[in-house]
Amino acid sequence: MGSSANQNFLPLPLIKRDDKLLKISNENFQIMNSIPDLSATFVGEMKWERTKQNLLLPFLKIRLKTSNNQKSHLHYRYKGVTYLPQISDLEEFTDLDFSVFDPEKVEVFHEGSKVGDVGVHGLTKERINNTVLIDYSCSGYNLRVSGLGEGFLSVGCEILRENIKGDVIPTLNVNWISSEYKTLDLHHGPYVISFSEGREAKVVVKNDQGEKKEIQFKVDFPNRLHRLKVAGGIGPYMYKNSKDEMSEGAQVLPSFMIYSSYYLNNIHSLKFFEALVIKESIFNHAGLYVGSDLGKFYDDRLVLSSLIGFQALTYQFDNNDSPFTQIIFPQGLELTMHHPLGMENYKFSMGGFLSPQPSVTYQNFWARFGSKVFLEFNYINWQYSNRAASMYGLSVGFPLAQGF
Repeated sequence: MGSSANQNFLPLPLIKRDDKLLKISNENFQIMNSIPDLSATFVGEMKWERTKQNLLLPFLKIRLKTSNNQKSHLHYRYKGVTYLPQISDLEEFTDLDFSVFDPEKVEVFHEGSKVGDVGVHGLTKERINNTVLIDYSCSGYNLRVSGLGEGFLSVGCEILRENIKGDVIPTLNVNWISSEYKTLDLHHGPYVISFSEGREAKVVVKNDQGEKKEIQFKVDFPNRLHRLKVAGGIGPYMYKNSKDEMSEGAQVLPSFMIYSSYYLNNIHSLKFFEALVIKESIFNHAGLYVGSDLGKFYDDRLVLSSLIGFQALTYQFDNNDSPFTQIIFPQGLELTMHHPLGMENYKFSMGGFLSPQPSVTYQNFWARFGSKVFLEFNYINWQYSNRAASMYGLSVGFPLAQGF
């Protein structure tokens, strides 16, 4: 197994990656074995792992087996690791994970001398409609790849943001590797195409048989990224409130929401929101928070973020009451899943705020799903001294503006 493989994500079917992975299996590959008395076979199923270059690559487990009574005493060298066989009954064998996108072969040694090697060759002509894997990290950039024909290709993307004279200027790194083709200097990938001002690249490659092809890459993304994004929301909410001995039962009222985010860097951002229901009563709270990504999990598609800040809450029981305003300090967490159920460029997030102040009861929980337009379910409950209000409902959010 390659040392760069990263397995910090759930088994792929649980996060619906099967629709994105290449439709390939052991049957689409052939073992090339140059040692007559050595048996080389595939064991188990293909597995996919992410490398540090943000590429999803397939690995196959190969079993190398000889007869123990021949006293073959073979050992194997692959990716800087020497594999020594185990003994079972009358056989000596070893299992190793082989990267089918890597041209490096398994070297076979007998009593200290190399006697041959074992490799894997892709059979792309057999029942393969799609041979290019474009990772979810490339979603949103309209990446197109053409000109490959035969051979497998894996592509991953990484967006870099650089502050230049106050503007956020993006650079898109497209990382790719082919199972059959290399650049003309015959150095095997992964390769990187760094798109800054251009949006197209052409690469001439050739395989071991000397056949040349020209692969074309095209992308779309803006010349600059806006730091500030503002969205609004509206929807019906169930609302009830009380003060002293007076109370109003649950009623349906319109709610109005404002969401904004100001980019600071790749980890931190400033987030502002406001939620308001109003009729005879007023219940409004506005929050300012620093959002920080704490970690990424499950193939980098789950992001856990903290929300540290404060809120200004205003409450008025009815038209005869005086507005009451207080500063509260509920702190929160949010969990976001990118591309849920294979839906590219969509997000599903859920989170909540809880108040650490003993004198203030405050809970706020939400679930949000969508892309530019999104649905949000929100529940807010507040109580302080002789005042209380709660609201819950479903709203539709939509972009309003962006700038800076």
